[in-house]
Amino acid sequence: MVALLTLGHTVTAQSDSDTTTRKTMDIQKEIIVNKPIAEVWDLLGNRYGEGYKWARGLYHSEAQGSPVIEGAMCSNRSCETSFGHLNEEIRVFKPNEQLSYEVVEGFPGFIKKGVNNWYLTKVSETETRVSMRFEGETQGFAGVIMGPMMKMNLGKGLEGALFDFKHYVETGKPSPEKVKDQEKYLKKQKQAA
Repeated sequence: MVALLTLGHTVTAQSDSDTTTRKTMDIQKEIIVNKPIAEVWDLLGNRYGEGYKWARGLYHSEAQGSPVIEGAMCSNRSCETSFGHLNEEIRVFKPNEQLSYEVVEGFPGFIKKGVNNWYLTKVSETETRVSMRFEGETQGFAGVIMGPMMKMNLGKGLEGALFDFKHYVETGKPSPEKVKDQEKYLKKQKQAA
């Protein structure tokens, strides 16, 4: 697995009424999945609403809304995550090639934007390269302070998601880490009730 994390430079942007400090986040990860590209796409794109079945930190997800992009099964997804409730909107849906979605609700106020891009590349008849790129932007003083911690947590989370994805595509079962995470979540929910 190859991992590359970069944090962009601080840029000061001026508007008519104020000056805001923003930082960009660019987190890139990739992994080789030992399945043909069509099988990889089936889980990633065609079953977009079922992410909770394989991704740790994602406890429920549901496809919603009529498709806006041709070929997509929906226009958005609602998720219960370790960060809380998130809503995402599909931005790019290219079968066997690319899925991109933006978190449009649920991030803390210091995160201005977050887009996750998944790219599939055929390596051979039985192998697919899965590349993930998260592009985010923080804002304000809290963004400057919290940005590095957010980048670190997202980097670990995305690496885990890729591993979980690979495991599920290859075996049809959640990874041991996903199972352990789900059990911990359910135990916590039970104690809270």
